[in-house]
Amino acid sequence: MFTDREMRRLFGLLNEELRRTDTQGELFLVGGAVMCLAYAARPSTQDVDGVFRPARRVREAAARVAERAGAGHDWLNDGVKGFLSERGTFTAFLELDHLRVMVAQPDYLLAMKCLSLRIGAEFHDEDDIRYLLRHLNIDSYEQAVAVIGRFYPLERFPQKTLYALAELLPTRGPRGTDGGDRKRGK
Repeated sequence: MFTDREMRRLFGLLNEELRRTDTQGELFLVGGAVMCLAYAARPSTQDVDGVFRPARRVREAAARVAERAGAGHDWLNDGVKGFLSERGTFTAFLELDHLRVMVAQPDYLLAMKCLSLRIGAEFHDEDDIRYLLRHLNIDSYEQAVAVIGRFYPLERFPQKTLYALAELLPTRGPRGTDGGDRKRGK
């Protein structure tokens, strides 16, 4: 598990490794690392998900950091590549002399979390989605669908995600309904 403090320490070590090879690296973080670092929404994450540039050099430097710091070999991984959107937005989080760390904007992170939703407390996805909905002041199903639809076609979202959003948020109906009609299939 990686806390805010531990991730910052690893980023410092990664910066040192990149400096040794005179490489300017960039990390574009998503997932639990952002929830922990940017929002303090949880105390730790299992790994640091994102994409990085230049990919080969950052991957090699991260492997040296893992060995040096005793972190797992996949502490920094790009397994989320299949969930990225061309419309995704990031903001600067940390600037070091050879490493720039960017974090996904909250609306983009919400869309990614919804697309990759895993059910189960061990995954934190439902808690992260709840947090992001509050953070973004989204209080209806329609608002949530409009936000996630800006990043991905709605057809890509599993039904379980749409059902989960419907359970978490009321709908805005003509008489202020709470979504009961939709839930009954009307």
